[in-house]
Amino acid sequence: MFMANKKNDKLAWGISLLAFGCLFLIKQLHILPDGIASVIFDTKNYPLLMGIIFLLFHSYKSVGYVLIAVGLLFRISDIIRITQHVSDYIWPILLMISGLILIFGFKKGK
Repeated sequence: MFMANKKNDKLAWGISLLAFGCLFLIKQLHILPDGIASVIFDTKNYPLLMGIIFLLFHSYKSVGYVLIAVGLLFRISDIIRITQHVSDYIWPILLMISGLILIFGFKKGK
């Protein structure tokens, strides 16, 4: 069992290094348009990418969860900006869902 964990560790780290090497090669070759490249090569995204790789290939999933949490913390201002307008619709939608549950819930009970 101990050897299996070492193999998983090497696999996760090896895939991470391979992925980052490919990303940096793509950056050096200027293959992607500037708009896409600025998003992909933003260092705030690297913990997210590593977290996904570690969730898929590492035996201890907690490492992946921690890396994803760190990546999300780096992106919290972007997440707030994107979801800012969604919050305007949450209460009306919750009220409508509650009303539908009450209406259809009482009809089923009778």
